[in-house]
Amino acid sequence: MIDIISLWKEVTYKISGSLNSAAYSLWIDTLVPVCIKDSTLILKTPSQATRATLSTRYKEMIKDFVFETNNQIKDIELVLEEDLKYFEKEIAEQSRVQKRDDEILTNGDTSSSTPISRYTFDNFVVGESNKLAYHAALSVAKTPGSSDGYLSFNPLYIYGGVGLGKTHLIHSIWNYLLENNPKLKVLYVAAEKLTNDYVEALTNSSSKSRSSFNMSAFRNKYRNIDVLMIEDVQFLQNKSGSQDMLFHIFNDLYQNSKQIILSSDRPPKEINSLEDRLRSRFEGGLLADISMPDIETRIAIIRKKILLENVAVPDDVVYFLAEQFDNNIRELEGALSKVILYSHLLNKKTPSLETAKEALRSVTQPNRAMDADDIINAVCSYLRVSKTDIISKKKTKDIAEARHMAIYLITDILSIPLVTIGQIFGGRDHTTIIHSRDFIAEKLKTDTYVAMQLKDIKGILNLGKKSI
Repeated sequence: MIDIISLWKEVTYKISGSLNSAAYSLWIDTLVPVCIKDSTLILKTPSQATRATLSTRYKEMIKDFVFETNNQIKDIELVLEEDLKYFEKEIAEQSRVQKRDDEILTNGDTSSSTPISRYTFDNFVVGESNKLAYHAALSVAKTPGSSDGYLSFNPLYIYGGVGLGKTHLIHSIWNYLLENNPKLKVLYVAAEKLTNDYVEALTNSSSKSRSSFNMSAFRNKYRNIDVLMIEDVQFLQNKSGSQDMLFHIFNDLYQNSKQIILSSDRPPKEINSLEDRLRSRFEGGLLADISMPDIETRIAIIRKKILLENVAVPDDVVYFLAEQFDNNIRELEGALSKVILYSHLLNKKTPSLETAKEALRSVTQPNRAMDADDIINAVCSYLRVSKTDIISKKKTKDIAEARHMAIYLITDILSIPLVTIGQIFGGRDHTTIIHSRDFIAEKLKTDTYVAMQLKDIKGILNLGKKSI
């Protein structure tokens, strides 16, 4: 039976390379894979409005990526919560298989969970932006849990922006271990899943539930392993109970020379509300960052992808893609796939530069003149706050930070008087606008996470794209 969780993870990875982060969060991230019926993947949507938008704008794209990932699935169907009663048999079968896999994991055997096979060290393109992370990951794969006496690689903490290769490196380690050290017990989990498992085990234990997944099973699952991989540890912020739980798991594994590998979109010091003792553990090993690839690395990435896909793409198209898409690797690979698909639809063996420009016109063509509303909307979408709140008098931390960022971007991008900006933000005094602008400008000097956020938001606004 097809593992729809792994399938959907790979599909969404591909989709994220074709959409900006705001669109991905608003639409794709809301979908939940339910089951497969008659070669159709059933996806649950949160509302009728969401389903309507997905059907109109994104269904065909999702369908294409699903088929590309597994050609046994010919179609997708978007359903609501009330529609699930029509798929009870398929959902029950899916749940049975998932429960079996969870029980296998609980007993310490991770054989039912496998890495993405195409993510290996051999097809990872090394450049100035990622060479430290690459060599550290390779060293950990060869000798997990060891130390050379001078430099500890435990834990290995890889951080960087979205789509720069963190997941590729982690799965490369996993693939290497499976091939060269198959007896090791490896557990790969997202921080959110770790938290959910902890809450479920805690709930079952406190309520005397008959469920086999209690705190004892939880401890067996996460401590009786040789290598623990946790992705997106930034999701642990503001979760004190989960942090306390991870601290004890960390200590148990570390003291027994078990390898711990972590990934995040930011370094430990920039994760809000992270306990000092846990931050100290994260920083006690090797911190390896992955930054934006330079143009030479982007060209090499495209050529490696072309080689793996066994397709012909002229150099002028390669250079065009490398120049146009510098936000992240997923976006770059997604653009390449779109160009190849568009060329095939036109019955062309190889895409020309003109074909590439036409295929990508919707994401590279300059739009109308940008205004303050565009910037505010982009900030609100990215940081998930409402426009009403951002221009209100609210001063909660998340709203204030979003407001500062929007004001900074407006002053940086548009030529608007400070008094006018103050009026846009609920009649604020121009000195308040100056404070917000300078606050972000000062943070940019030392805070790489804020710089990454601003870059992502500018990507949403298509700033920096070259006109075609």
